Amino acid sequence: MTLKRLSAKCAACEFKDKCDKKRMEMLGCLELPEQNLAAAASETVAADMVQPLAVKHDYREIKVGENTTVTIDLEEMKKKLQEDLMKSITGGGFLQNGG
Repeated sequence: MTLKRLSAKCAACEFKDKCDKKRMEMLGCLELPEQNLAAAASETVAADMVQPLAVKHDYREIKVGENTTVTIDLEEMKKKLQEDLMKSITGGGFLQNGG
């Protein structure tokens, strides 16, 4: 949380009540207590660890041979196809060079 006030220059101006471009001065800043900072940091770390678990997986097994089966993740394939498509679209310089 920050505390602010109207700058001295704007306070002395005759148009201060009508002006839309007022300048503010910061008086101070209140910081979170240590216990809240630790909780906020742990939430960020926990969110990064949980995020891969929250991803939907759709596994399929493909029988390649009599004794060979390959398991694929359709969601991972979908993501890879989208990345490849975007690379092919932007790879020609269409979007990279600003048009």
